[in-house]
Amino acid sequence: MERLILATFASSASLTRLELEELTGLSRTVVAGVVAALVARGELAELRQPPTAGARGRPPSRYQRTALLPPVLLIKLNKDGSTSVSSLCGDGTRSGTHRCAGWSQPWPAWSRSVNQAAGRLRDWARLPPRLAVLSAPFPVAEADGGSPRPETAHRELRPAPWLEDDPRDALSRLLGCTALVVNDANLAALGEAGFGAGRGRRAVCYLTVADGIGAGLVFDGRLFTGAHGLAGELAHVQVAPDGARCVCGNRGCLLTETEVVVRGLRAGPLPGSGEVLGSLLGRALSALVTTLDLDCVVVDPRLGEECGPFIAEFTAELARRCPPDLAGTLTVVPGAFADAERYGALAAADAHAVALVSEGAARERVLR
Repeated sequence: MERLILATFASSASLTRLELEELTGLSRTVVAGVVAALVARGELAELRQPPTAGARGRPPSRYQRTALLPPVLLIKLNKDGSTSVSSLCGDGTRSGTHRCAGWSQPWPAWSRSVNQAAGRLRDWARLPPRLAVLSAPFPVAEADGGSPRPETAHRELRPAPWLEDDPRDALSRLLGCTALVVNDANLAALGEAGFGAGRGRRAVCYLTVADGIGAGLVFDGRLFTGAHGLAGELAHVQVAPDGARCVCGNRGCLLTETEVVVRGLRAGPLPGSGEVLGSLLGRALSALVTTLDLDCVVVDPRLGEECGPFIAEFTAELARRCPPDLAGTLTVVPGAFADAERYGALAAADAHAVALVSEGAARERVLR
């Protein structure tokens, strides 16, 4: 029966369980059980569709044959100024990674280096990428990829001029596939919410700590970035009114209060850093936990042994500042992935595919 269902997927097109029942002649119960087993083994990928306006309940999930899915390219603009390009398979594994020209380089030099790396990965996979995701270490204006906002980045970062405009069209032409631009913390949040420690939760906040303070918010499986792409940008939340002067003009921002600790973490584990960061981020997040009724906070697992002290101090701070009913029901856990952006890129690609399916269905309804 598994072979029969897998054989039904003749291409990368997605199918619902009802469609599989009609195509195979198998019963609903059999199809449900076989599909669940194939998803658990990674042979099928599940695409959860967003609710349709005016309709009750969530539309049925669609499924794709993992082996037939072309890879996703992940282009990471790293905080040290370097660029890396990876080809991601449907289960999150990498088939290869190449270092490229730094992203402060002019577009001709940077794009030539990225295109060469993408070509080598494409030759190895023997399939063109279905989508490319650019991971940016600064805010992006839209959840599904839009205009970067490098002017809000840390003062040590020096984005190239080509990043000041929306680079999606240029990247799409360069790589021959649709390109999205997503903030790195938001990608990690998508990865943990869809595949990792936040899976199955309704309101997830992912905290990145090890290489800079930031957060990503995922509600009902969908990334939330706010009106201007700044949701989750915690750097300028005030945590110490009498603290040092920040570049933004205020005093005691999270950026200035954590700067020394975070810089030390980049060289490796730093004893005592977990407690300090946990207390400061607990202060910064307490209003958010109360206002948004979060049910899960996922902590950057790159803290390593300091994850435990961080969570202990973070939850203690929330208990002091939040209503007991909210603080007591909040789950705070270490992340499942040291490189959650990989899984976030796959989640972003799947969300984009679901959006296209939904748009196509909506057009068909209008034409009818």
